[in-house]
Amino acid sequence: MATDGKSLIARARTGEPQAFTSFVEQYQPLVYRWSIGLVYDRDEADDVMQEVFVLAYRKMGSFREEGTIEGWLYRITSRVAAKHRRKQKRRSLLGELPAARPSREMYITDPGGRVDREQALALIRESAAALPDRQREVFDLVDLQGYSPVEAGEMLDVKPVSVRANLFKARASVRRAILSVHPRFVEL
Repeated sequence: MATDGKSLIARARTGEPQAFTSFVEQYQPLVYRWSIGLVYDRDEADDVMQEVFVLAYRKMGSFREEGTIEGWLYRITSRVAAKHRRKQKRRSLLGELPAARPSREMYITDPGGRVDREQALALIRESAAALPDRQREVFDLVDLQGYSPVEAGEMLDVKPVSVRANLFKARASVRRAILSVHPRFVEL
């Protein structure tokens, strides 16, 4: 049974070591999913996730009780991921970026369907990776991870109308990028 994140933070602030361990166990899948959506690499996402929890531990005192745990953690994850992307960009300029790893296999009965789905997802992720940071975050949270614009706004600490505007721009950019490579999709 999951314990409330706020009570785990409060217990961890008092020095109870198991409380923060429980906090990490409870929020680790969520932070990892966000990390993958922000850096698009499993190894980098592992590094981001680890750094997020180190920072969360150090900054427990900065958590405002009126906010949500998810919003607080997402803001930390977003900042850490941005730092990792900058580092990755510098390595890329130096030619040290490791090759991308293939996406994880999903079980479906039609192998051709799996290939099509993987290719479509890769095309969407590649197009989304070129978006400005805010648009990429909003697109990932709403369209790829299934949060509502209101929930995404709470996580990003922006108004839902701003989320919707960025989402509209992101979707249009992704659509243009995909159609520039595959103009036949306009018929679909």
